[in-house]
Amino acid sequence: MADLVIPASLVLTAIFYSFVIIGLIVGLMRKQKSTSPYKPFVSIIVAARNEEENLHRLLPALVEQAYPEFEIIIVNDRSADKTSAVVTSFQQKHKNLKFIEVSSSPADMPPKKNALAQGIKASKGEILCFTDADCVPTRQWVGELVALFQPETGMVVGYSPYDDSLQTGLPKAGFLKELFWKFSAYEELKAAGWSAGSIAWRKGWLCTGRNLAYRRSVYDEVGGFEKIKASVSGDDDLFLQLVRRETAWKIRYSFSPESFVKTIPPATFSAFLEQRKRHFSAAKFFPFSMKLFFFLFHFSNLALFIGFLGFLMGLSPLLIGLPCFAAKLVADASLFFISSETFRQRGFAVYFLLMEILYIFYNTLIGPLGFIRKFEWKPEPKL
Repeated sequence: MADLVIPASLVLTAIFYSFVIIGLIVGLMRKQKSTSPYKPFVSIIVAARNEEENLHRLLPALVEQAYPEFEIIIVNDRSADKTSAVVTSFQQKHKNLKFIEVSSSPADMPPKKNALAQGIKASKGEILCFTDADCVPTRQWVGELVALFQPETGMVVGYSPYDDSLQTGLPKAGFLKELFWKFSAYEELKAAGWSAGSIAWRKGWLCTGRNLAYRRSVYDEVGGFEKIKASVSGDDDLFLQLVRRETAWKIRYSFSPESFVKTIPPATFSAFLEQRKRHFSAAKFFPFSMKLFFFLFHFSNLALFIGFLGFLMGLSPLLIGLPCFAAKLVADASLFFISSETFRQRGFAVYFLLMEILYIFYNTLIGPLGFIRKFEWKPEPKL
C-alpha cells in the first residue's frame, strides 16, 4: 500500500493541475465581444517618477488618442530628473494635459498609490484609464477600453506585452539577455492568460496597472486604496480583488489588439528580479484561500517536474512521473496555444518547453522572496 502513495499523489496532482489549466482555457474561450456606444469623459492618469526619457515616448501617444473627450493627468512623485520640465513643455501645447507635483508621501500610504490617488482626486472623468510612463498605448487604446463599459461593467482589464524593440541605448544583446527578454515576455503572456481566464469566471485574481480602466464611482464605492494601503504594490491586483469581493460591478477583459499597451521590459536581470519580487509581495495580502490555491498550484507544477526527473533517474515509485508530466505539458501547451493566438504572441512556440521549465524555477525561487522582502515603488531620489 505504501508503494502506491507516491504514484497516486502524482496522479492526483496532475488531475488538479490540468483541471485548473482547462478552467483557464475555457475562460479564455468565453470572451465577450460586445461593444457599447457609451462615450463619457475620460481621465488618463499616470504616476511618474524619474521618467524623463520614457515620457518623450508616452506623452505623444496619449495626446493623440482617437477619443472625443479626455484629459491627461501626469502625477510627478518627487522626481530627481527632468520629468517636470518634459511634462511642462508638453502642457504648453496641449490644454487637456494636467500636471500634479507630489512633494511628500504620507507615512501610511505607499508612494505610487498616493500618487495615483492624487491624480484621481484631481480628475473629472467618469471613466479612469491607467498606464505607466514606460508604456506606449495605441491611438485607439482609450476608445477600445471604454467600448467595453456596459451599464453593469465597473472595470476593464487589458494586456500589456513586453516589447524589447522599445529598449534604447543598450548594447547588442547576447544569447542570455535575449533568452531573459523572451522569458519576461512569455511570463507576461502567461499572466495575461491567468487574468483573462479567471475574469471570465468572475474569479478575477490578477491584472496589470499598465492597462486598466474603471469607473470613478467604483473607486469611491470601495473607498479608494485605503483598504489595500498596507501593500507597496497592488494598485492593480488587490484593487481588482476588492472590486470583485465588495461590489456588484462586473469586470471585463479587453481582447482587442488595438487595446494592447506595449511596455519596455526590464533592461537587466536584476531589474527584472526586483520588479517581480515587488509584484509577488502583493500576494501577502491575498485572502488565505487564494494564497492556498496558488501555493497548491505552483507546488503541483514543481512536483510534476520532480516526478519527471525521478522517472529519468529510474526511480521505480516515480515511473508514473512521465505520463503525469506529459499530461501537464499537454494542458500547458493548450493554454499556450489559445493565449498566443488570443494575444497575438506567436513567437514563443520553439521555446515552449524551455520557457515552461524556467517558469517552474521562477515561481519556486523568486515567488517566495516577495513574502520576505520589503520594497519601495522606486528608490528615494538622492539629494
